[in-house]
Amino acid sequence: MKLDIATTALLAQFASADGPPMHEMSPDEARLVGEAMAGAYPDGPEMAETRDIEIPASDGGKIPARIHRPVDAPKGVLIYYHGGGWVLSNIDQYDCVGRQLAERTACTVLLVDYRKAPEFEYPTAPNDAWDALNWAATHGAELGGKDLPLMVGGDSAGGNLAAIVCQKAKAAGGPEIAMQLLIYPVTDCDMTRPTYADMDNQLLLNTPMMKWFWDYYAPNEDDRKNVDASPLRADDLSGLPPAVVITAEYDILREESEAYAAALRKAGVPVTHKQFDRQMHNFFAMPGLLPAQAKAIEYVGDQISQHIARFSEADAVIVGAGFAGMYQLKRLREMGLKVRVLEAGDGVGGTWYWNRYPGARCDIESLGYSFGFDPELEQEWGWTERYATQPEILTYAQHVADRYDLKKDITFETRVTRAIYDEDTERWTIYTDTGEAISTQFYIMATGCLSVPKEPDIEGSDSFEGPTYITGRWPHEGVDFTGKKVAVIGTGSSAIQSIPHIAEQASHLTVYQRTPAYSLPAGNRPLSNSEVSEMKERYRDFREEQKYNFAGIPHPKRELEPAAMVPPEERQRRLEEGWTQGLTGLTTKFADTLVDEEANEVVANYIREQIKARVDDPELAETLTPYSYPFGTKRPCLDTNYYETFNRDNVSLVDLRKTPMERITPKGIKTSEGEEAFDVIVFATGFDAMTGAILNVDIRGKGGLALADKWANGPHTYLGLAIEGFPNLFTITGPSSPSVLSNMMVSIEQHVDWVSDCIGWMRGKDLATIEPTEAAEDEWAEHNEAVAEQTLFPQANSWYIGANVPGKPRTFMAYIAGVDVYRIICDQIAASGYHGFETSKAKQAAVAA
Repeated sequence: MKLDIATTALLAQFASADGPPMHEMSPDEARLVGEAMAGAYPDGPEMAETRDIEIPASDGGKIPARIHRPVDAPKGVLIYYHGGGWVLSNIDQYDCVGRQLAERTACTVLLVDYRKAPEFEYPTAPNDAWDALNWAATHGAELGGKDLPLMVGGDSAGGNLAAIVCQKAKAAGGPEIAMQLLIYPVTDCDMTRPTYADMDNQLLLNTPMMKWFWDYYAPNEDDRKNVDASPLRADDLSGLPPAVVITAEYDILREESEAYAAALRKAGVPVTHKQFDRQMHNFFAMPGLLPAQAKAIEYVGDQISQHIARFSEADAVIVGAGFAGMYQLKRLREMGLKVRVLEAGDGVGGTWYWNRYPGARCDIESLGYSFGFDPELEQEWGWTERYATQPEILTYAQHVADRYDLKKDITFETRVTRAIYDEDTERWTIYTDTGEAISTQFYIMATGCLSVPKEPDIEGSDSFEGPTYITGRWPHEGVDFTGKKVAVIGTGSSAIQSIPHIAEQASHLTVYQRTPAYSLPAGNRPLSNSEVSEMKERYRDFREEQKYNFAGIPHPKRELEPAAMVPPEERQRRLEEGWTQGLTGLTTKFADTLVDEEANEVVANYIREQIKARVDDPELAETLTPYSYPFGTKRPCLDTNYYETFNRDNVSLVDLRKTPMERITPKGIKTSEGEEAFDVIVFATGFDAMTGAILNVDIRGKGGLALADKWANGPHTYLGLAIEGFPNLFTITGPSSPSVLSNMMVSIEQHVDWVSDCIGWMRGKDLATIEPTEAAEDEWAEHNEAVAEQTLFPQANSWYIGANVPGKPRTFMAYIAGVDVYRIICDQIAASGYHGFETSKAKQAAVAA
């Protein structure tokens, strides 16, 4: 016998207590023991409402009951009958369990305190259970809604009653029951099954105790054989509600519970059977004492969510309809998979759907920021500017979706709330905020690295009486700042792009700066026909150059000499040239810009000189000039007239390093120097990068492990693609891949192709699951950290390491050795038969429908 440690310890405590076996006690003495045990249970979650009622019984008596209504609007009603052999226990002892069920299932829970033996012998308990069901069916308003689905459940003797009322409802033609939850239920009075003779099962419930229960509850042995005492003896179980049957490994009731599940299944009833290994009878009713109880509550919650939800199936579910999600959909659909894409917005585009702030523009040149998988697509599309605007990129995304007829497999305005892996079925269940649950083999997060805006962490941010806007959630209809006094908080990329546009409209703009940025001139301009034609002629070669370039940006090329080896005249020439060459113009001019402090300072000083030349006021220029971190260790910004905007009479700057912000007030912003009133506040406070969108979903892997817990000290992945303990979960451009340090379109295509090829390889070998090993994940983490430590990146408090989000673990979240190196590593791992991954063949189906 291999009970888990917590259960073993609990049984040891019971064994050390003095007193006779429970079956030698009177019912009143045994009830006192149960009450004493229940004193150790926690109070349980807070409810929106907890109310005790009395339900009229058909014999004129009263049935005590308790209503637990959850904080959120209930999605259903669960009528729960407690265990205790029809003799022991009550709703007070099950109060915590009821609260847990209500919170986790988002259902109103009705705890029924049916009258117990020996004071009330059989058939009082099943009659009370039936009366409670009928009361609930006619009192929906008191339980949270008259049209809510009704479910019944119970453990042990309570499971017996739940099974019985389902049979009664079938015979009577109602009430309609959506699901029956049977937790190690008593289903037969026959106590001759092998589990009754196995000493490993003689724990909290043993054979003498079970006989004790039957003798008090149904002293007439013929009564015990009736179907409303032994539901397994029913002649016809067809047409009953879907059942979830939970058993414990060491339980004398295990075999009769399994027999009932098998009989239901044989009769055509959908059955999900889950055995909790290393557990004993009654573990579900011991909150706070046994960790397995909490896992069982989670499991029950997942099962109820599935039964309440609209349920469907797919081979793969992709979250996000940006460029990654769309290309992943195209690839998998072409492979013959049934694919669903779930998207929170009402259209495609991802980052470019949400980020509509003034001046929003890509910082990768448009001719290189596009898909390369289809030569026809790149020939038919024409970009109009060197750096495409958000509207043009969104139009391109819409064109891609229409060209490949992708929208028919995309469900818009739908957020994923939970994703649960079931080890028995080897499938994920994806839950949405629209009430749908989707069972899928593959779960792919294509949610983007910069898709979750960071909420303002400023005291009083919700107290401002005027309108506030977050750049990452900009109103799609736009904002008119004409004549307004506006504050912009932040000087990152979105602020640098939007500030010049806001300044042109506002009567006055005040910019609150905590850390100045290194920003380079975008030099944006219309593209000439000859430039576009020339690129289209050489696109195929250019795509190969992208794949094996450090950042996926072939031009300008990376110089190989360290800065110290370059003569001063040539050094100056390179700096002047790089100043006009966009995002990587200055990081590529010397081989050691991002690894050597002196080399970096050469570049940083040149940028500082350029900033001061663009701002008329020397003191203001100095405030706008960055000194506290090396150039390139935060993603450089590209701007159009950002610094020149501060030469305007209607623009002012507040240096929060010298004048700290204290709070947002109803009228404006208060700093250490006083309060200033504003009409509008714009929060350009960045994103919860890399992990924010992934962790916005409650993802549970093997053993119920929450991804948020696994990543409590920082994201841990293998290649940024997969996560140990979370089979068949793939993250496109996930943490510890090049992602944000690259041309995202290049990295997206590489990841999608790798995932698609992996799934194709699995299907060819009839494999059910793939996941990284812990050793491979650890090795990748160590390599990722070692490479980052060789650079200057860790010196900056950037969103690359989560420094912009309070409480977020500080760890470098991108792979810095380059897109080219990374691609070679990924290709070699795939060619080796996916070294570092474990795979499994499909199990026998554990769920019958």
